[in-house]
Amino acid sequence: MFWMVYGGEVKMLKKRIDEIDILRGLTFLAIVMQHTLASFMYSPGITKGPALLAAFLLTLVRYAVPMFIFITGLVLFYNYGDGDLDYWDFIKKRFTQIFLPYFIWTIIYFVWVSFICGVPASNLGSVTGKIAKLTVSGEGYYHLWFMVAILQFYLLFPLFKILVSKNKMRNIFTLSICFIFHICLLGLYWYQVPVIWDSIQSPIFKTLLAYRDRIFISWFFYFILGGFAGLYVDKLRFILKASLKTNIFVYLLSFGFIFYQLMKTSHINPSGSYILNNQFTGPLNYFMVFFITSSLLMVYYLSQTLFMKNQTIMTVLKTFGRYSFGCYFIHAFALLYIDAFAKMYLNWLGIIGQITISFVACSALSLLACYAISKIRIPLGNLFTGHDPYDHSPGIPLFNDEQTEPSSLEYKNLAG
Repeated sequence: MFWMVYGGEVKMLKKRIDEIDILRGLTFLAIVMQHTLASFMYSPGITKGPALLAAFLLTLVRYAVPMFIFITGLVLFYNYGDGDLDYWDFIKKRFTQIFLPYFIWTIIYFVWVSFICGVPASNLGSVTGKIAKLTVSGEGYYHLWFMVAILQFYLLFPLFKILVSKNKMRNIFTLSICFIFHICLLGLYWYQVPVIWDSIQSPIFKTLLAYRDRIFISWFFYFILGGFAGLYVDKLRFILKASLKTNIFVYLLSFGFIFYQLMKTSHINPSGSYILNNQFTGPLNYFMVFFITSSLLMVYYLSQTLFMKNQTIMTVLKTFGRYSFGCYFIHAFALLYIDAFAKMYLNWLGIIGQITISFVACSALSLLACYAISKIRIPLGNLFTGHDPYDHSPGIPLFNDEQTEPSSLEYKNLAG
């Protein structure tokens, strides 16, 4: 444990979890890969080989959204799981460090989309109403829905804290119940919602089902799993190592099953393109539950072992991890233009070549832009990236949710 003085108050800092930044970096890159693949895998004329490879890669990185939920739960419970929680102070920090950046980027994407689509100017009341609706729904741009989901976990954290803390000694039982409930819920989504959809009369219920991908209950299992991981973080390496062989078996078996089922959806469309129903691998498909849960444990184990052995890889991943919050907002903007450039000028590389170039360029440019914004002292610049690098307070948002043990330089600055 470390102690620091912040705002005249003595605060305790826990030891930094070294692998968290690596996990954040890996998961951000997985998000970029997903969105890059989505831009190319339905390209006209795509053949069987590139289509299957793209589907293979997409399935591998489907852990991304659940992993961000898992990390959020882990870090919150690591920092607040055993102590008292000042809820209003907690919420005020998240409002400034998470909601405001999200709201600003919703406005940015609204203005940008309106401009490129040639939407005529509206009166202030109409614009305000549209922005409010986009903020609540997460529809400002295709990737912003996740912010609506994650904010609910912060708002409801005290309830999750009670659930996990009261069942700390019955962790296996609690996780098993949550896992079964999660499978049943996703089964209802998959089988029952399409059947009853037309008969639903309640507009509220119908809206909730339509937006079920951004309602906390759809992801709560991964948050609870992360919560228990945060409470037992010191034992986590041993647990993951002890269960490694079993997890590898589950991972390979579930991946093979998913990919086999995916290949059964293949067909040639009228334009001659080889098409797969990649929605089958969506993280809210109940077939994916075993694979995604296994993936979370596998990727976490690799972040503690393999990715720490190579200094260069570790440095790159940690750098992406530290800036993952801002990069997440920026990458969709960058990807649109990079994809357009690749499709226009890089056809000679083929689909896989274009995917590779777009992925690398989008990741690098997002990081560069986020780094530049965070380093340039502009008014409210930290609201674009969610973190002011000159502010060494312990609260750091979302994908960098809480600072743990500071570096020697940070500790020196904190100490004054």
